[in-house]
Amino acid sequence: MGPAHFHAYHWQGERRVFDQEADRRPAAAPGAPPAPGFLANPCTPLRISDWLLRPAAAVARTCGTAAEAAAWFRRESERAAPAFAIERERQAVPALAGRSAARLAAGGDVHAGWYLRGTGFLTLDVIGCSPNGTDPALPCPLGS
Repeated sequence: MGPAHFHAYHWQGERRVFDQEADRRPAAAPGAPPAPGFLANPCTPLRISDWLLRPAAAVARTCGTAAEAAAWFRRESERAAPAFAIERERQAVPALAGRSAARLAAGGDVHAGWYLRGTGFLTLDVIGCSPNGTDPALPCPLGS
């Protein structure tokens, strides 16, 4: 059984924030409740499916189908591409979007991250929900 829906996430910030991994981990020990620092941190979690543990306000968009989620990912990556620091990554967006659409259609999650000109970093993530393929026990952040 594939995901009932998909949650899309967008994080853009300073590379130094992305590199601080402590608050990108949900808990100090397996099975412990999420740490307050993790819940308050807007940066992409180390395990991408752990986005589902974050508050509902972190969700950029909820998509009812894999095709809708893939279209969001394509639009967002194309919109951001002019700011990518590396030219070949700008040129690779169409191929990446195609691979991402196939992965979402198969029920998987999608993650991409890019260095931006200057000191920025951007991540786009689409996570299957209810159930998630990586961890079916993860709750839906919207409570559905």
